[in-house]
Amino acid sequence: MKLIYSFFISVFLLACSEKTKVKRESLLTGMYKLFIIEYKDSAGIWQQQEWGKDGDGYIVYDGIGHMGVQITPYAYKDFQWLDEESSINNKKVKEKTDSMTTDELKAAVKEFSSSYVYFGNYAVSDTDDVVTHYRISSSIPVVWGTTVKRKFSFNGDTIILEPLNANRRLKWIKLK
Repeated sequence: MKLIYSFFISVFLLACSEKTKVKRESLLTGMYKLFIIEYKDSAGIWQQQEWGKDGDGYIVYDGIGHMGVQITPYAYKDFQWLDEESSINNKKVKEKTDSMTTDELKAAVKEFSSSYVYFGNYAVSDTDDVVTHYRISSSIPVVWGTTVKRKFSFNGDTIILEPLNANRRLKWIKLK
């Protein structure tokens, strides 16, 4: 009888811990729009970071461990390049780049490199308010396959993410 009782207690505790894990990851579920990126200055005051100012950004957590983020600077969406079909056609891209001046090529490289994107998996810590992003792909090739941790907190419909290894925080407003 004692053995059966111990078995059921163990199964119950395991089920509760699995449910808690799913619940922790679902804390972040949703799509959020970037509100502001800030850094703490030498006086300890949060200031708006110039990169990303007035730009666009979105982060998505699906609630089951997948996420994606994109941040683009102001007017990125207005950059004149190629239409979608032409941009995935090597011949059209070659024609476009071959016809550009050096200054136009520099402007294109600057514009395209300013888009910050990555997708991956995520997990929420069981013991503290930290989300780990396991980056699968990115617009920055050297971060493919890397892991980053973000402390998170909520203020109403706003999630605040703070990289653990940087003096920065990003505020995101949940979309309905």
